[in-house]
Amino acid sequence: MKRRWVIASLAVFGLSGCMAETPAPIERTESEVTSNEETESTSEEKDVFGSVIEDVPKGTVRLVDAVTAQYTLQYTDGTSEQPSKEGVFYETVLDNLGLIAIRLPDRDDSFGVFNYSRGEEWMLHGIQHLTVSKAAEKVRHGLDLPEAELFIAHFEMNQLERPVEMWTLYDETERITILSTDSFSVTGGELIDRRDVSNERYRLNQPVGNGLYYFDQGRLIVVTGNVSEETLLDLSDSLPEASSADFPIKE
Repeated sequence: MKRRWVIASLAVFGLSGCMAETPAPIERTESEVTSNEETESTSEEKDVFGSVIEDVPKGTVRLVDAVTAQYTLQYTDGTSEQPSKEGVFYETVLDNLGLIAIRLPDRDDSFGVFNYSRGEEWMLHGIQHLTVSKAAEKVRHGLDLPEAELFIAHFEMNQLERPVEMWTLYDETERITILSTDSFSVTGGELIDRRDVSNERYRLNQPVGNGLYYFDQGRLIVVTGNVSEETLLDLSDSLPEASSADFPIKE
């Protein structure tokens, strides 16, 4: 069966200093920004010339402060705009790994998923720039979610020291990201009490949204979104094995 993936994403690799993005697709390298736009929309939007990514201010603790300080959209009329702190869908931190989904100001149905890691400071590694498109088709995912079909954006960052792969499932109201990476020793999280003790899930204490993680076949799986914890638990229980060729989609 041929599966159609609805993808509109930007990737940042080895980001350092101030960098401008260009909306046209370019070859991927470790120090460039890659754009892949495949959706169309009839919603009102501003004409984006590009965007500027700056270093995160030193001493920044919250991801929302990082992304709103360093990411700026530039428009063709010469004006510019940054995401609002009021537009966060979820903000997830697990040890030195960070994910945040936030509404972008160029159009009503636009949002970004920003992937960070933290050493001395937060460093941005990748961006998914997504829109809800009436012209695109949703995907039947086979997972235990209220909606049987959602848009799905797939994103890989193999250049990182610890490669990351993630999928964002979304529609007009829901934003859920599933992240998979090699297992590592985790210090955060609270074991969620459940009847099935063999299926351990750990709660993430998030300022916005809900999140959890678990381990499977040498992989760390993080599930986060602007939905209830019960929805995330049902979703995580329905995910196939981490080694499945179609993970996280279920036939």
